[in-house]
Amino acid sequence: MSRKWIYIDVNVLYYFFTAHPKYGEGSRELIKNYAGRLATSALTAWLLYVLTRNEEVVEAVRDLTTLLPLDAEVLNRARSLAKPRDFEDRIHLATMQIYGIDTILSNDGDFDNAGVHRIPPRAK
Repeated sequence: MSRKWIYIDVNVLYYFFTAHPKYGEGSRELIKNYAGRLATSALTAWLLYVLTRNEEVVEAVRDLTTLLPLDAEVLNRARSLAKPRDFEDRIHLATMQIYGIDTILSNDGDFDNAGVHRIPPRAK
């Protein structure tokens, strides 16, 4: 039996790594609850590096998640999607579609009308 992946968005990981005052604890809970099942795009690791300038964060993302490739298939699928509005979010949605993932841990409401189930982090 294969495990069912849960996609984790950049914002949840960012809140976790930066101990965000409002969403840090809720993000930690989500990561703990879905440990061993988390997947995200390689784009996430790069974005977290850009946001934090900390290579150890990239290592931690690799340890916490299964990193899925950002390749031509993902980019082509993302370009064909009408929603979400932001191209970065369409890359995440395209990755989810290609890998058969239907649930995302995210604080981004743009995923609410994108055909996936969104679980936001609990606010403090």
